[in-house]
Amino acid sequence: MMKKTIVGLIVAGAALVGASPASAAFESYSPSAKAGSWTQKNDTQVAAKIHSRGTKAHADYYRTTDSSSYYTLWNKSGIVNNVTYSGAGNRVVDLRTCNWVPDNDDECSRWEAHH
Repeated sequence: MMKKTIVGLIVAGAALVGASPASAAFESYSPSAKAGSWTQKNDTQVAAKIHSRGTKAHADYYRTTDSSSYYTLWNKSGIVNNVTYSGAGNRVVDLRTCNWVPDNDDECSRWEAHH
């Protein structure tokens, strides 16, 4: 009985640590907060989360390796609380989140800088 309780607490604790953007280095929200993104793993990975049903969004970000072009991480699920993750790489220094708008300019937040 004791063994099962300890294992359950470890699993629950690990899930809380991995799922919470509150401990992230920095974060961004799209207009109307339909989606959000944040960095994790010491600013080497980006996560993009859907907050409003049916929303397709992307996180744009710059890494220290190339300041002339940004990377884009899409989350096209449209499912609330669904999160996509970029691969880990060089440190992320600028981040914004955009709502995808078909056949028009996307609705983007301002750039969040973390230098």
